[in-house]
Amino acid sequence: MYDSGHSDRIRPGTAPDAVADRRVRRTRTALHRALIELMQEQSYARITVQDIIDRADVGRSTFYAHYRDKDDLLLVSCIEHVRAEIAAQLARYQGEPPPLAPVEILFRLIAAHPDVYRPLVGQRANATVLRSIRQMYAELLSEHLGARLGSDPVEAAATLAFLSWGLYGLLESVMDPRQELTAEQAYRRFATLWAGAGDSPEGIPVGGGDG
Repeated sequence: MYDSGHSDRIRPGTAPDAVADRRVRRTRTALHRALIELMQEQSYARITVQDIIDRADVGRSTFYAHYRDKDDLLLVSCIEHVRAEIAAQLARYQGEPPPLAPVEILFRLIAAHPDVYRPLVGQRANATVLRSIRQMYAELLSEHLGARLGSDPVEAAATLAFLSWGLYGLLESVMDPRQELTAEQAYRRFATLWAGAGDSPEGIPVGGGDG
């Protein structure tokens, strides 16, 4: 299943490490795709590692060589997808993207795929997943907004923690059908948080599409 049609034999002039890297990427892609397909068919809570490896057509030992459990697979896959999608959309801007463009992209992305990201937040997510996903938000904010938080590292770290928790809470609300909060509304609320936390809130552009 999901056979790419390419041989794993080492071709002349091909470094063994490069071949191994391709195998790793192919295996991880197959596992990620299998999990997403299964999540479209049934709830995440009902999916087992056996279901995933059967769908991906890989062995159990291969799965555990890459991931601790299904939560780890979901977390790593989602983080990789989020980062790749943000990078791709930022590249479409003509000129410098607005400071909050990555956050706006994140809100739109998660709103478009709530069933995929919902297991990462809320009461059903385990503590390890919650810590990891919030850390990802903190790193994302640090990469794109850290330079605007002033020179005091202690204050900057505290502000990033505040913003990452705010971002987490807003994203959770977007994925909660009881909240009736749209991605655009949540993004505007985060922009308000940022305007109060950033070192130069005046005149900071607030998103505005893909340029």
